[in-house]
Order: sequence, then structure tokens, then C-alpha cells
Amino acid sequence: MSPRARKTTPRTGRKGRDTERGEAAPPSTNPPVSVGSSPRRSPVVVIVMVTLVGIMTLLLWGPWNRRTRVSPLAGRAAGHNVLLITMDTTRADYLGCYGHSVVQTPRIDALAREGAMFTQCSSCVPITLPSHASIMTGTYPFAHRARNNGRYLADEGNVTLAERLQQAGYLTGAEVGAYVLDAIWGIDQGFEHYRSEKTLEQHGNRFERLTNLESEPADAVCDRALEWLGKCGTEKFFMWVHFFDPHLPWHPPERFKQRYAGGLIGDYMAEISFVDEQIGRLMDELDRRGLAERTLVVLTADHGEGLRDHQEFTHTYYVYDATMRVPLIVRQPGVIPAGRKTDAQVRTIDVAPTILAMLGLPPEDNAQGASLLPLLEGSTKDLGLGAYSESVAAHEAHGYSRLWSLRADGWKYIHAPIPELYDVRHDPAETVNLVASEASRTESMRDQLEALLGETADQASGTPASVQLDAEASERLAALGYVGGYVPPTSKTEMELFRELAGPDPKQHIDAHNELLRARALEGKGDVEQAERILRSLLADAPSDPTYRGRLAMLLRKAKRFEEAAAEFKMLIGVQPDNALAHHRLGTILGELGRLEEGLVHLREAAEAMPDYPEAHAYLALALLDQGKPEQALGYFETAVTLDPTNDETRIGLGEALVQQGRFAEAMEILRAGLVLRPDSMMLANNLAWYLATLPAAEARGGEEAVRLAERVRRHLPEDEPALLDTLAACYAEVGRFEDAASTAQQALDLAKARGVAELAEQIEMRLVLYRTGQPFREQP
Repeated sequence: MSPRARKTTPRTGRKGRDTERGEAAPPSTNPPVSVGSSPRRSPVVVIVMVTLVGIMTLLLWGPWNRRTRVSPLAGRAAGHNVLLITMDTTRADYLGCYGHSVVQTPRIDALAREGAMFTQCSSCVPITLPSHASIMTGTYPFAHRARNNGRYLADEGNVTLAERLQQAGYLTGAEVGAYVLDAIWGIDQGFEHYRSEKTLEQHGNRFERLTNLESEPADAVCDRALEWLGKCGTEKFFMWVHFFDPHLPWHPPERFKQRYAGGLIGDYMAEISFVDEQIGRLMDELDRRGLAERTLVVLTADHGEGLRDHQEFTHTYYVYDATMRVPLIVRQPGVIPAGRKTDAQVRTIDVAPTILAMLGLPPEDNAQGASLLPLLEGSTKDLGLGAYSESVAAHEAHGYSRLWSLRADGWKYIHAPIPELYDVRHDPAETVNLVASEASRTESMRDQLEALLGETADQASGTPASVQLDAEASERLAALGYVGGYVPPTSKTEMELFRELAGPDPKQHIDAHNELLRARALEGKGDVEQAERILRSLLADAPSDPTYRGRLAMLLRKAKRFEEAAAEFKMLIGVQPDNALAHHRLGTILGELGRLEEGLVHLREAAEAMPDYPEAHAYLALALLDQGKPEQALGYFETAVTLDPTNDETRIGLGEALVQQGRFAEAMEILRAGLVLRPDSMMLANNLAWYLATLPAAEARGGEEAVRLAERVRRHLPEDEPALLDTLAACYAEVGRFEDAASTAQQALDLAKARGVAELAEQIEMRLVLYRTGQPFREQP
């Protein structure tokens, strides 16, 4: 048996893309129309008014970027660089320039003084991936199809800002600070250079990757951004820099933490100040390189944070302004008038059209956003835009109702089982629901929202481009606070979902949601007992909730209470028999319990239900291999390697299955191909060296190559590992260096005993006897 890792964690690949999507409404060439109150309509005019509402709504969604009038600012930044900065989870009202009296953001404040600041900018979704997809495409989530973190892929049919600028001759680079924006979710379209946590992972070695984080601090992201900027030379560039730090969990540097009173909100403010410092580093580098005058800088955020407003501490479930109102600052020295401030309603979907217009590039045909140049130049005070927003998170986690909203003309309507209407101009905290006293306005805004969806939303399905999370992705998202259950497919259109409002109102269950987040935080701190108590209490009230059941099962699994975990997964499957991830997890747990045949049933269910995810196939293959069925495992290993060619563990498993069938040359080819893809992989190098030194067929062995590989592995690791020294000893024995083999094996044996690895120690001791008698070790397939 080779010294391969027995547990594999194949990584998700970009699979399951559905490029068929609904088309945006055709552009209007008429002037924008503000949303205001409408008188009570008589039955005679209802049909006419409904038709007119549809027309008015199309006018509302951004005609300015299609109008024939040419702004004086259009093309003024042609050929200039573009720096797009997105701050995660940053409320507009928590920046100094937006009026916060405590948070210190001097570098962002300076950007606002030197450029233009929009005080009423709305995001379209309070979730990181879909919000950034909207920023990059100028379209709403129902158009670009990535509607939640981890549940969706950004459709490859989208045309992104990066793609447009790449076509225009720009170098395109992104430095991204969190797993939720990893390239696997499709957000990297158009970037020649896209460096995220996973991208770093693919270029590191396995032992470094074992300790990686789900996000990176702002200074590390900024360091990488400055490094890439330095490589651009004199070529024009588009760089996107994303700072994740204001997102939970908060761990600000001590020097910022000390500035604010303790507590969580103090830490939130400290994280914002930390990011502000890093933004200053970017600005200083532009100045140092003489690029400030030729760089268009745009700063915004994906969404805000609840901070207990409306009892929501974090984000994702609600669409109130606490999580939807974000900063938007645009600076271009000598082009955009310094100090301009506008209170007009704008949206993050307007970012891409505005950048294109500034550069003198035509708008994207399917964009729903508008160019904001008329507001930047000051030729108008208001474009009459309406801001659409949505959240599907509560529905996908618990089966609660989806939320839709429209913010326009100082009013905000939220479409929910308990509808809401707020005068945000005079009630910015959204404390007084005016649905009852403003029935006519409520009906008008509801009709406009419905007309928008009817004309532009995807009519094929309410869950387009959805994906089934694999185990690794699910847990990594959970580590960042994103919790969710299995999402059953639906064939209903967006309009059908809008009209039926299935499920209870999320605001009726906010206490339960907060308790779930508290349980997840306690789990992260290792307080299993308290986390379990909360989850069982939640299940007592909602025994069919898949999220509560799934989190309890995973908690028990992590605590190695496998029998209890298996029982919880069986209950979950009883409620959702087609939940592939639950089958996958149950199968792996049954394997831990030694109930291999029973586990194989569930692993096969998972592999059949998740044909595009390598992990499902890899775990099934490993289980079959452990049962001594390499011929059955082979096909599943091959599928897993095809889906994710860069995964070391899966490729090693395939090599072992081939070796066990005596197909030595094919096994060597598989491992060598892996090293071509990942030349720094110490795991692949170690396993290839082992086979080259120990296979029974002389034509398959290669002692000198084996020694080179094994010695390289030892040089690259910070400390000795007994299994790797065992490989090196076998390599020395293969080339006849038996004294080196014996001394190295003795060192491996001592380490194995010291670390309590009894089985490995026994194997090394047997091999040591061979080396001392001048004999090499031969693997028995």
C-alpha cells in the first residue's frame, strides 16, 4: 500500500453552466419617469393603467445610457486606467464622508472630496457573489443568474466589464479577498489575472494549503494588488481590488481595534478603518507612479450590514437600507468635478455602464444599468431611476418567502407576505410601515415591480443556473457565516413566484435565524454543547427545516459522534430523499463506522445526482478501493480526475487503483501528468517516487528519478514526516544505497513511534530489516 492520503477533498470545478437565459427588455429612448403616488383607479381604467405601468417601468430602469444626447464627460477618460475597489459588507452610513461621527476613514473621505459622491446608491442583493456579478455586468441577479452565494454560478453568457475592457486592449487583473468570490463561481470572466484564495491554492503545495483561510486580510490583498500593478508597466489596465474585512468574523489589527470602544460594532468600525488605510496605500502608489491623473477610481460596496437594525445582525435575509444602501464614489482628477455630491437614486448596476461611458466605449446591449455621466457633469439632478433589489436566501435556507423590493423617488416598497412601504426620504431607518395609509402608492409600486419582472426577468425558471454544493464548498461557506439547506428545483417562472409569495415572511423568523448564526459561531469556537442545545431547540419548533437538521448532523460529525450524525442525516433524507449532499455525507459517515456496503448505497446516490462534482465520484471510488474493488473504483476515479485534473488526492487514488490491477505504466503516466499540472505538489512527487522505487515490475521502476523526487520533497517541507522519510529510504534502497536507506528508515521509525502512528511504525520496521540485509522493498499490488 502506498503512503497516499486516505481521505480526499476534491475541489469544486466550474461545472453545470446553463447559458440559456432571459433577455433584458429593449432599451427605451424616452425621458426617465419618476415613481410617485397615483390616485385610486376606477375599474374602467384598470386594464389601460396596467399596460401603461409596464411602459413606465421600462422607462424607469436606466434609459440614460441609451439616449442620443452625448455627455461632455463621455470619452473624457478614454485610454485611462480603471481601478475598481469594492468593500465587502460596508454600510454607506459607516463612512466619515457619509456622515458617521466616529468611524475614521480619511482616505475614502479624500476620494469623495476629490471626486463625486452618490449619497443614495442601492445594491440589488445583500449577498456577495450576486452583488458583485451585478456590478460587473450592469444587470440584476435574475438576468446574470447568480442569485446566492454558493448556490449559483455566474452565467458564462454574461458579458462583464472585464471582458469589455480586455477587448479594448486593457490588461485585466483582480485581487480578491474571499472564497465567496473564488473563480469557481464564474465571477472571473474577462480577467487575465485573477488571484483569489483558491488561485493561490492551485500554485502552492499541499502542505501549505492545509492551513489556508477562507478570506485574506486587507493588507495581504493590497500587497498582491501593488505587485500586479507594478507589472503593468506603461500599459493601460483595469484592476479590481476586493476587501473582505468588514464581513464577519471580525479580526481587526490591534492598532485599529484600540481606536474604538470594544464590542462587535467597534470591531466592525475598526475593520472599515483598516480597509481605508489599505485604500490609501493604493492611492499613494498611483501618485508615486504618476498615474493618478490617468486613472479612473470607482469605490463601492456589495452590500451593508444589519448591525441589529430590524433585528438583523448580519445580512442576506432582508432588503432594508441597512444592508442595501452602499457608498459610491467616482474620482478622475481633471475630468470629474471635485466635491460633487448628488442625492439622486442610483444603483450598483450603474457602475459598469458609467465606466464604459467615461472611457468612450459603447454600452453593453443587455445592461439594465444606466450611465451616471449626466449626474457627474451636473446637467441634471435626477435621472428618475428606480432601484430593484431581491433576496432568495431565506427561501433557500428555510423555505421562507423570497423578497423583492423597489426603491424610487424617496419611497421603498418591499414585496413580501406582509408588504411594506417606507418614506425613506423622511424615515431613512424604515421604522414606519405606510402600507395601510398609502394604499394607492403601495399598489402603484407593486405594479411597477411586477411589470419589471414580467418584461425582463428570466421566464424559464425561478432557479436558473443553480448548483448543488459539494461538501467542501458548503463547509467553507458556512465558515464565513453563510448557512443554507438543500434547494429543490422549480420550473416556476419569476412572475409565478412573485405572485404566489410561497412560504412565511422572513421577518417573522428573524429570532430563529439569529439563533442559527449564534450556534454556528459557537461551533466555530469549539462550544459543541451549547451549539447543539440551540440547534435542537430550533428543530423542536421546525422539525422539517433542512438547514437546522443539516447543521446538527455536521456538528455531531465533527464531534466524531458518528452514529448520532448518521441518524440525523437519515432523518434529513427522509424529508428530502433527493438531497444529494445529504446522501454523500451519510455515505462517508457510514464508511467511518465500517458499514461500507450501506455507505456505498448513499455514495452511489450522490454520484448519480451530482454528476458534475468530482468529490462525489472520488469518495465513492475510495470506498470501493478500500473494499478491495479497484476495478469498480477505476471508472469513478477517472471521472473525478476528468472533472478536477488538479486534485492531488484523486489522482493518487486513480494511480493506486491502476497499480492494484497491475497497470503500472498507466499509473506512472497519471502521476506524471499531475506533476505537469502542479509541479510544486509534494504529495504527487512523493507517491510517484514511492512507485518508482517499489513496484514489482523492473521496467516500471526508476531509482535515480525516485531519489531526485524524494529528496526534493524533503527539502521543500519545514519538518520531517515519517511517511515521507519512509519513501526516501525505499528510494535509496532501490539504487543500492542501503546504509542511507537504513539510517533514513530508522529516523522515520523513531518519528512514527514518537507520534503514535503504530501501523506505519510496524511497516517501516519490517522494511528496515530488509535494508540492513541489503534488500530493497517491493510493493505487492
